[in-house]
Amino acid sequence: MLSRQIRIPRQRALPTVLRSPSGPGVAVLLGTDHHPFDRLVEWSAALAAESADPWFVQHGSTELRDGLDGRTMLGGRELTRLLDSVDVVVTHGGPGLIMEARAARHIPIVVPRDPAHGEHVDGHQVRFARRLDERGDIRMVTSLEQLREAVALARVMGRVAADVPTQRAETTVRFGELVDQLHRGGAPRR
Repeated sequence: MLSRQIRIPRQRALPTVLRSPSGPGVAVLLGTDHHPFDRLVEWSAALAAESADPWFVQHGSTELRDGLDGRTMLGGRELTRLLDSVDVVVTHGGPGLIMEARAARHIPIVVPRDPAHGEHVDGHQVRFARRLDERGDIRMVTSLEQLREAVALARVMGRVAADVPTQRAETTVRFGELVDQLHRGGAPRR
């Protein structure tokens, strides 16, 4: 069974909350790292095939699998609209996307890129995700079964209440940008 698709309309006006005609779904965000993240895309394809909800994968440099809808990259407004429209957010362990999901009141499910699988150059995403998981800011998963359970739980639990602080800390966002730049071999911008 193929997953239903989430369409992200291009618009120049202020972002609005978009809902897929088939209902809210799941967004999987792999970020911009050049290392393939086949493991998460394969897990997403397996779960999308089991689901009546639409799945959307921002897949970066990783090849998109049959049965998944997605795009290589998203602009800032497109990402905001997507995060506003879905029930569940699954992301890699990059601080920027984690904080964007938190700002949209999601408790993101995080599958950190693991250097043992060739998904990154070192284990900083694993360490960062573990720390956020211990604080309760994310749900870290490392297997398909854990991902299946976390997605089901996120659907039941919903988003964080509006009165719970979720504003991203600019320091955290900046730190994430610096780490990403260093791993891409670029000099940090000031």
